[in-house]
Amino acid sequence: MHHRDTALDIAARTAAAEPDALAVALVGSIATGTDHPHSDIDLIAAARTDLGTRVLHVEGRMVTLTRKTPTELAAALTRPAEAGAAVPAWRTARLLADPDGILHDLQRRAHTWTWAETDDPDRWAAGELVGLAEEVHKVHGMQLQGRARAAAANRLILALALAAPMAAAHRLLYGSENDLWDALARTEGPAWARAWDTATGLTPAPHHTACRAATDLYRTAATRLAHHLDPADRATVTFAADL
Repeated sequence: MHHRDTALDIAARTAAAEPDALAVALVGSIATGTDHPHSDIDLIAAARTDLGTRVLHVEGRMVTLTRKTPTELAAALTRPAEAGAAVPAWRTARLLADPDGILHDLQRRAHTWTWAETDDPDRWAAGELVGLAEEVHKVHGMQLQGRARAAAANRLILALALAAPMAAAHRLLYGSENDLWDALARTEGPAWARAWDTATGLTPAPHHTACRAATDLYRTAATRLAHHLDPADRATVTFAADL
Protein backbone atom coordinates (compact mmCIF):
# COMPACT_ATOMS: atom_id res chain seq x y z
CA MET A 1 0.00 0.00 0.00
CA HIS A 2 1.45 3.33 -1.09
CA HIS A 3 0.15 5.21 1.97
CA ARG A 4 1.93 2.76 4.30
CA ASP A 5 5.22 3.06 2.41
CA THR A 6 4.94 6.83 2.74
CA ALA A 7 4.22 6.55 6.46
CA LEU A 8 7.20 4.27 7.01
CA ASP A 9 9.45 6.69 5.15
CA ILE A 10 8.20 9.64 7.23
CA ALA A 11 8.70 7.60 10.41
CA ALA A 12 12.29 6.76 9.49
CA ARG A 13 13.14 10.36 8.65
CA THR A 14 11.48 11.73 11.79
CA ALA A 15 13.38 9.22 13.93
CA ALA A 16 16.66 10.21 12.28
CA ALA A 17 15.92 13.86 13.09
CA GLU A 18 15.94 13.09 16.83
CA PRO A 19 19.72 12.94 17.32
CA ASP A 20 19.55 13.30 21.12
CA ALA A 21 17.15 10.37 21.49
CA LEU A 22 18.61 7.17 22.90
CA ALA A 23 16.33 5.02 20.73
CA VAL A 24 13.18 5.39 18.60
CA ALA A 25 10.41 2.89 17.77
CA LEU A 26 7.37 2.95 15.53
CA VAL A 27 4.24 1.56 17.20
CA GLY A 28 0.53 1.36 16.42
CA SER A 29 -1.35 0.51 13.28
CA ILE A 30 1.45 1.42 10.86
CA ALA A 31 3.84 -0.90 12.69
CA THR A 32 1.29 -3.73 12.53
CA GLY A 33 0.16 -3.06 8.95
CA THR A 34 -3.45 -2.33 9.93
CA ASP A 35 -3.31 1.38 9.11
CA HIS A 36 -5.42 3.44 6.74
CA PRO A 37 -4.42 6.57 4.77
CA HIS A 38 -5.32 8.86 7.68
CA SER A 39 -3.67 6.85 10.46
CA ASP A 40 -1.30 8.87 12.58
CA ILE A 41 2.34 7.83 12.75
CA ASP A 42 3.09 6.88 16.36
CA LEU A 43 6.72 7.16 17.43
CA ILE A 44 8.13 6.52 20.89
CA ALA A 45 11.58 7.78 21.78
CA ALA A 46 13.65 6.78 24.77
CA ALA A 47 15.21 10.03 25.91
CA ARG A 48 16.58 11.86 28.93
CA THR A 49 15.44 15.39 28.01
CA ASP A 50 12.55 17.21 26.30
CA LEU A 51 10.12 14.63 27.63
CA GLY A 52 6.49 14.74 26.59
CA THR A 53 4.44 14.41 23.42
CA ARG A 54 4.64 16.49 20.26
CA VAL A 55 2.16 16.32 17.40
CA LEU A 56 3.70 17.16 14.03
CA HIS A 57 2.29 17.62 10.53
CA VAL A 58 4.63 16.07 7.98
CA GLU A 59 3.71 15.85 4.29
CA GLY A 60 0.01 15.60 4.98
CA ARG A 61 0.37 13.04 7.78
CA MET A 62 0.03 13.47 11.51
CA VAL A 63 3.05 12.30 13.48
CA THR A 64 2.80 11.79 17.24
CA LEU A 65 6.21 11.67 18.91
CA THR A 66 6.29 10.68 22.58
CA ARG A 67 9.54 11.00 24.51
CA LYS A 68 9.93 9.16 27.81
CA THR A 69 12.85 8.02 29.89
CA PRO A 70 13.80 4.35 29.60
CA THR A 71 12.64 3.89 33.19
CA GLU A 72 9.19 5.25 32.42
CA LEU A 73 8.87 3.11 29.30
CA ALA A 74 9.67 0.00 31.32
CA ALA A 75 7.34 1.03 34.15
CA ALA A 76 4.35 0.97 31.79
CA LEU A 77 4.59 -2.83 31.76
CA THR A 78 3.98 -2.90 35.53
CA ARG A 79 1.06 -0.45 35.68
CA PRO A 80 -2.44 -1.88 35.16
CA ALA A 81 -3.57 1.42 33.65
CA GLU A 82 -0.96 1.20 30.88
CA ALA A 83 0.02 -2.44 30.44
CA GLY A 84 -3.02 -3.47 28.39
CA ALA A 85 -1.96 -1.13 25.60
CA ALA A 86 1.80 -1.03 26.19
CA VAL A 87 2.51 -4.76 26.03
CA PRO A 88 1.02 -5.43 22.58
CA ALA A 89 2.45 -2.15 21.31
CA TRP A 90 5.98 -3.24 22.18
CA ARG A 91 5.44 -6.76 20.92
CA THR A 92 4.65 -5.40 17.46
CA ALA A 93 6.90 -2.32 17.47
CA ARG A 94 9.39 -1.63 14.70
CA LEU A 95 12.69 -0.47 16.17
CA LEU A 96 13.97 2.35 13.98
CA ALA A 97 17.04 3.31 16.00
CA ASP A 98 18.33 1.41 19.02
CA PRO A 99 22.14 1.49 19.16
CA ASP A 100 22.38 0.39 22.79
CA GLY A 101 19.58 -2.21 22.70
CA ILE A 102 17.34 -0.32 25.14
CA LEU A 103 14.16 -0.94 23.19
CA HIS A 104 15.23 -4.41 22.12
CA ASP A 105 15.36 -5.41 25.78
CA LEU A 106 11.97 -3.81 26.39
CA GLN A 107 10.46 -5.63 23.42
CA ARG A 108 11.92 -8.93 24.57
CA ARG A 109 10.44 -8.36 28.01
CA ALA A 110 7.03 -7.62 26.46
CA HIS A 111 7.08 -10.95 24.62
CA THR A 112 7.47 -12.88 27.89
CA TRP A 113 5.30 -10.54 30.00
CA THR A 114 2.30 -11.74 32.05
CA TRP A 115 -0.28 -9.89 34.13
CA ALA A 116 1.50 -11.18 37.24
CA GLU A 117 4.08 -8.44 36.63
CA THR A 118 1.52 -5.69 37.27
CA ASP A 119 0.60 -4.23 40.63
CA ASP A 120 -2.75 -5.84 41.59
CA PRO A 121 -4.87 -4.94 38.53
CA ASP A 122 -8.15 -5.79 40.29
CA ARG A 123 -7.50 -3.39 43.13
CA TRP A 124 -6.40 -0.67 40.69
CA ALA A 125 -9.54 -1.19 38.60
CA ALA A 126 -11.77 -1.11 41.67
CA GLY A 127 -10.04 2.06 42.85
CA GLU A 128 -10.96 3.77 39.59
CA LEU A 129 -14.62 3.22 40.46
CA VAL A 130 -14.23 5.32 43.60
CA GLY A 131 -13.35 8.40 41.57
CA LEU A 132 -16.02 7.68 38.97
CA ALA A 133 -18.70 7.53 41.66
CA GLU A 134 -18.80 11.32 41.38
CA GLU A 135 -19.80 11.05 37.71
CA VAL A 136 -22.71 8.78 38.65
CA HIS A 137 -23.91 11.38 41.17
CA LYS A 138 -23.56 14.10 38.53
CA VAL A 139 -25.59 12.17 35.97
CA HIS A 140 -28.29 11.61 38.57
CA GLY A 141 -28.24 15.18 39.89
CA MET A 142 -28.10 16.91 36.50
CA GLN A 143 -31.11 14.93 35.34
CA LEU A 144 -33.07 15.97 38.43
CA GLN A 145 -32.21 19.61 37.68
CA GLY A 146 -33.12 19.27 34.01
CA ARG A 147 -29.54 20.04 32.90
CA ALA A 148 -29.43 17.67 29.96
CA ARG A 149 -26.07 18.67 28.50
CA ALA A 150 -24.28 18.29 31.82
CA ALA A 151 -25.90 14.90 32.37
CA ALA A 152 -24.97 13.84 28.83
CA ALA A 153 -21.36 14.93 29.30
CA ASN A 154 -21.00 12.95 32.51
CA ARG A 155 -22.64 9.85 31.09
CA LEU A 156 -20.06 9.92 28.28
CA ILE A 157 -17.25 10.29 30.82
CA LEU A 158 -18.57 7.18 32.57
CA ALA A 159 -18.85 5.11 29.40
CA LEU A 160 -15.34 6.04 28.27
CA ALA A 161 -13.53 5.96 31.60
CA LEU A 162 -14.91 2.59 32.69
CA ALA A 163 -13.30 0.79 29.75
CA ALA A 164 -9.69 0.75 31.01
CA PRO A 165 -10.44 -0.61 34.50
CA MET A 166 -12.79 -3.23 33.09
CA ALA A 167 -10.14 -4.24 30.56
CA ALA A 168 -7.67 -4.69 33.40
CA ALA A 169 -10.21 -6.74 35.33
CA HIS A 170 -10.59 -9.01 32.30
CA ARG A 171 -6.81 -9.01 31.67
CA LEU A 172 -7.31 -7.71 28.15
CA LEU A 173 -4.47 -6.70 25.85
CA TYR A 174 -5.73 -4.30 23.23
CA GLY A 175 -2.81 -2.41 21.74
CA SER A 176 -4.79 0.73 20.97
CA GLU A 177 -7.84 2.54 22.30
CA ASN A 178 -9.33 1.99 18.86
CA ASP A 179 -9.39 -1.73 19.66
CA LEU A 180 -10.41 -1.38 23.32
CA TRP A 181 -14.11 -0.71 22.88
CA ASP A 182 -14.85 -3.75 20.70
CA ALA A 183 -12.57 -6.01 22.71
CA LEU A 184 -14.37 -5.15 25.94
CA ALA A 185 -17.80 -5.51 24.33
CA ARG A 186 -16.91 -9.00 23.12
CA THR A 187 -15.46 -10.01 26.47
CA GLU A 188 -18.07 -8.53 28.81
CA GLY A 189 -20.96 -9.65 26.61
CA PRO A 190 -24.16 -8.40 24.96
CA ALA A 191 -25.59 -6.58 27.99
CA TRP A 192 -22.46 -4.42 28.31
CA ALA A 193 -22.33 -3.84 24.55
CA ARG A 194 -25.96 -2.72 24.42
CA ALA A 195 -25.56 -0.39 27.40
CA TRP A 196 -22.33 1.12 26.03
CA ASP A 197 -23.85 1.65 22.58
CA THR A 198 -26.87 3.35 24.16
CA ALA A 199 -24.86 5.49 26.59
CA THR A 200 -22.58 6.80 23.83
CA GLY A 201 -25.35 7.40 21.28
CA LEU A 202 -24.29 4.67 18.88
CA THR A 203 -27.77 3.25 19.39
CA PRO A 204 -30.29 6.13 19.32
CA ALA A 205 -32.30 6.40 22.53
CA PRO A 206 -34.05 9.06 24.62
CA HIS A 207 -31.74 11.07 26.85
CA HIS A 208 -32.93 9.50 30.11
CA THR A 209 -32.47 6.01 28.65
CA ALA A 210 -28.91 6.82 27.58
CA CYS A 211 -28.12 8.16 31.06
CA ARG A 212 -29.56 5.04 32.64
CA ALA A 213 -27.41 2.91 30.32
CA ALA A 214 -24.27 4.69 31.53
CA THR A 215 -25.14 4.07 35.16
CA ASP A 216 -25.90 0.44 34.28
CA LEU A 217 -22.29 0.17 33.06
CA TYR A 218 -21.12 1.50 36.41
CA ARG A 219 -23.33 -0.96 38.27
CA THR A 220 -21.89 -3.84 36.24
CA ALA A 221 -18.35 -2.72 37.03
CA ALA A 222 -19.20 -2.31 40.71
CA THR A 223 -20.65 -5.80 40.90
CA ARG A 224 -17.46 -7.21 39.45
CA LEU A 225 -14.91 -5.16 41.37
CA ALA A 226 -16.25 -3.57 44.57
CA HIS A 227 -15.18 -6.49 46.78
CA HIS A 228 -11.54 -5.56 46.06
CA LEU A 229 -11.95 -2.30 48.01
CA ASP A 230 -11.68 -1.51 51.69
CA PRO A 231 -15.04 -1.00 53.48
CA ALA A 232 -15.09 2.80 53.20
CA ASP A 233 -14.40 2.86 49.46
CA ARG A 234 -16.76 -0.04 48.89
CA ALA A 235 -19.52 1.95 50.56
CA THR A 236 -18.85 4.87 48.18
CA VAL A 237 -19.03 2.65 45.11
CA THR A 238 -22.05 0.70 46.31
CA PHE A 239 -24.00 3.88 47.11
CA ALA A 240 -23.30 5.24 43.63
CA ALA A 241 -24.29 1.96 42.00
CA ASP A 242 -27.55 1.95 43.96
CA LEU A 243 -28.51 5.34 42.51
